Amino acid sequence: MNRVCEILGIEKPVIQGPMAWISTAPLVAAVSNAGGLGVLGVGFAPEPFIREQIAATRSMTDKPFGINTIMIPQNLDHITSIITDVKPPVVYADTIDGLDSALCKKYFDIWHEAGCKIIVKASHIADAKIAADAGVDVIIVKGWEGGGHVTFEATTVLVPQAVDLLDIPVVASGGIADGRGIAAAIAMGAEGFELGSAFMVAEETLVHPNVKQVVIAAGDMSTVITGYSTDEPCRQIKNKLANELIKIEAENTKAAAAEILRPVAESSLKKAMMEGDMEDGAVMVGQITALITEIKPAAAIIDDAIAGAKEILAKIPAFEF
Repeated sequence: MNRVCEILGIEKPVIQGPMAWISTAPLVAAVSNAGGLGVLGVGFAPEPFIREQIAATRSMTDKPFGINTIMIPQNLDHITSIITDVKPPVVYADTIDGLDSALCKKYFDIWHEAGCKIIVKASHIADAKIAADAGVDVIIVKGWEGGGHVTFEATTVLVPQAVDLLDIPVVASGGIADGRGIAAAIAMGAEGFELGSAFMVAEETLVHPNVKQVVIAAGDMSTVITGYSTDEPCRQIKNKLANELIKIEAENTKAAAAEILRPVAESSLKKAMMEGDMEDGAVMVGQITALITEIKPAAAIIDDAIAGAKEILAKIPAFEF
């Protein structure tokens, strides 16, 4: 049996990436009901909202799902009090950069004691090794092709390194939205696949209709990376906001740019997702947006991608060198 499925108690090794203002209960439940792992994007959300979303998800599915958190000290006690109380099936820990081994061991032990499986999305191989040594169950490595917070290596570089180094299952993330991406990840040794941008246009995703239309209309050069000065760079659709952020970073020192940039970017994700502002709002989508062409149910996104991968893999033995 596929190890990702066995560990997480799911039927299909597809994980829906947690996205703030996007990965709410209807999408998460739809992904889990379709056999994948839905994950609530509640990393920085207030406690009442997190509890509300967990309860709503449980009312829509009896399948495993996850909640995400960020592996920074000021966030972990807050989320852990919720985890030990409501015991979500899976805790998905996002990293920015530079995991602390003692911090990981402390909280992973608490979360495991609560009966949760643990996934970590690592920024690079050193972080993946720290998470594995601390006892994480499944590791995700995300290439810089992905949307939102980005890393500095491609998926095709990160996945083989992680597979060679670690004994636990590796999930590929970044630049995956269809069967071709899944087949490529399998060839690199991945046992699971995270899709984020593809689920932004799922029928069940409760974002402003403008968001889905912009994602579908985007082409291969439609995304840019902003926020290098903050050490938390993000990939997003190129628009008025992105141009302003890039200009701030071009015209100021790193420290000065970070101070100027933060208030400009603040609440920009909500402006896009909830209000439909496509000029001053941030649509944090990956480069794979060029291959996302239609709105369809979450189940169809998963099943079409898996069917496509199976078709491609069946043809590979006939390839001639």
